Amino acid sequence: MTTIARTGTAVEVEWLHVPWTDPRATALRDAMDAEVGPRYAAIRGAGVVPPGRPTGDDVATVLLALIDGAPAATGTLRRLPDRWEIKRVFVSPDHRRLGLASAVLTQVENAARERGATEIFLQTGNLQPAAIALYEREGWQHAETYAPYSPTDGISVCFRKSLEAGAQQH
Repeated sequence: MTTIARTGTAVEVEWLHVPWTDPRATALRDAMDAEVGPRYAAIRGAGVVPPGRPTGDDVATVLLALIDGAPAATGTLRRLPDRWEIKRVFVSPDHRRLGLASAVLTQVENAARERGATEIFLQTGNLQPAAIALYEREGWQHAETYAPYSPTDGISVCFRKSLEAGAQQH
C-alpha cells in the first residue's frame, strides 16, 4: 500500500502485479480503447487495430492500482526485441486528478529497473494532449519513432527516459 496525495486528497493505493489476462486490468484497457479509439478512427479507419499492441507473450508485468478494492489504474511493462516499453497507462474516470497516472509511471519505471533496464520508451498518439503533457512533466524526452510504430503514420509520438542508477523515483 502507498498513499498518494494531490489537491489535498490523500488516497491509499494497493499495487498488484497481475497477468495480462487479469479481468480487472482488461476492463481498464477496454475502457481506454472506448475512450481513446474514436479519436483515431478517421485516421486509421473504423475497427482498425493500432500497431504495437502488447500481447501476453511480450508483457513482463501489468501493474494494477486498487483504491478501496476497486480497479483505479493500470500500466504495462513490455519487452520489445531491443528495448523496454511502457504501454496502456490508463486511469479510470472515477479516479482521475489524484496523481495516479504519475504513480503508475513510477511503478512501471521501477519494475523496468528491477529487470536491469537503464532506459525505457513509450509511444502515445498525437490526439492525446493530456498524455503528452504528463510524459513531458514527468521528465520524458521526445524520441524518434521506433518499431513497431511508423514515423509516417501521422499519429505516433514517442518518448524515452533514462533509468540510470540514482534516478529511481519514490
